[in-house]
Amino acid sequence: MALLFVAAAPAEIYKWVDAQGNVHYGDEPGPGARPVRDLPELSTYAPRPLPEAVIEEEQQPPDAAAGEEAAHPGYRMLRIISPEPEATVRSAPGDVSIFVALDPTLREGDHLKVILDGKLLPERYGSTVIQLKNVDRGAHQVAVAVYDETGRKLKESEHHVFYLHRTIAKPRKSPRGG
Repeated sequence: MALLFVAAAPAEIYKWVDAQGNVHYGDEPGPGARPVRDLPELSTYAPRPLPEAVIEEEQQPPDAAAGEEAAHPGYRMLRIISPEPEATVRSAPGDVSIFVALDPTLREGDHLKVILDGKLLPERYGSTVIQLKNVDRGAHQVAVAVYDETGRKLKESEHHVFYLHRTIAKPRKSPRGG
């Protein structure tokens, strides 16, 4: 019984600064460590709320579905939430995050693929958060599609345009003016 009380007791957190001036925290004290009594709140992330159009689409009755949706009732809604249509994405390395709203969630064996500038990219995604790397700067048309394990397309989102701005490093001028 006594062991349960020891295990439930909060652990002490210590803070110390090393010889290089780096601040450290830990549950075991380092040289010159002091117990920390008040820790700051944890950082959290709350995603942006879905646009009203997405919420309204989710609430439509099943008989309002289009022909393709009726043929595949498993996915009622597939939409790119971010980047929004006509949005500008700023990324020096060309990374673009695509956030997808999908209802219901992705079934086992199914996956998402990205259609970028009319070309189906080969990567398969099992998540509704997709990270594209090294996208060229400029205007791009994007869509996502759900495929089953046999490679059959089940549903495709609307295509929309986003603009990627990549910072280009300007060469430094030499001190001699050359």
